[in-house]
Amino acid sequence: MSPEPQRSNLAIWLVLAGVGISVLLGMAAGARAGAIGIGVVLVVCAIFRAVLVSPVGLVIRTRTIDIVLYGATAVLIGVLAVATPSI
Repeated sequence: MSPEPQRSNLAIWLVLAGVGISVLLGMAAGARAGAIGIGVVLVVCAIFRAVLVSPVGLVIRTRTIDIVLYGATAVLIGVLAVATPSI
């Protein structure tokens, strides 16, 4: 029985770094900037899921469902970040 090949963890580390940068951006520049940063990270997640075979940590359902959910959540967070006047 051969061992399972090691999959690259690069995608999840890049997403984690993006979330960390978005949190720092939110603390430094305001909640709106942080929310837009999270939206951008979700778009990157959708791109990773579309391009890579099976990125570690980003595979939840089928490829199509994952891309649609990441994209829709990114659009929703982006619209709310821009449209909400109090943040």
